Amino acid sequence: MLKPTILYAEDDQVTRENYALALKRYFHRVFTAKDGEMALALYQKEKPDVLLLDINMPCIDGLEIAKTIREKDTKTPIVILTAHSDKEKLLKAIPLGLTQYLVKPVKDDLFRKTIYELIAQVKAKEMVRLSDGFIWDQTYNELTYRQIPINLSEKEMLLISLLAASPGHYLSHEILISEIWYGEEIDTSHTNKLAQLVYRLNTKLTTQTKQKIPLIENSYALGYRLLS
Repeated sequence: MLKPTILYAEDDQVTRENYALALKRYFHRVFTAKDGEMALALYQKEKPDVLLLDINMPCIDGLEIAKTIREKDTKTPIVILTAHSDKEKLLKAIPLGLTQYLVKPVKDDLFRKTIYELIAQVKAKEMVRLSDGFIWDQTYNELTYRQIPINLSEKEMLLISLLAASPGHYLSHEILISEIWYGEEIDTSHTNKLAQLVYRLNTKLTTQTKQKIPLIENSYALGYRLLS
């Protein structure tokens, strides 16, 4: 499973390079920006999982970046790096829903603790908890049973990802067929293909996990749904 990504914005080059090197231990990709304008452009392009912003930067400061992002994105964790003298500025940031602020220089143990908490927060947000110990990871399209990964074919993976968007709710046969067999000329045979796909997947899961109740439930009138 890939690690999350982070955008780190800091105008001081030495500080930026040192922090970026440390962050690479924990994140799959580290995007760095030397000013607020560059940070916003990278955020819009890369959509990182976490934001680490210095409060004082050229062009646009860290709080203004957070304010702009929060207009449309209320969920991405944002951590502000600040000096002791900037604490009063943070009073204006209360409505921005900051995850945390760190006072520079940040102690190593606090830095590590914060990073682990951020990663856990990102992973928890992307996990869909299903019935009987099954978990679907929306970010990496991975199904696990009691923390053990289940090998899925491409179509099985797509099927679960579609159903996991609304666990417990039915998705029609027509929608599932059009998405799973996208690009094909759809005919009456695809209804049977979908039924066979669900049957094989349910059989695989019940066999591997020793569960008696299938993960995917069928309704002739409504379609299919994941049990949650």
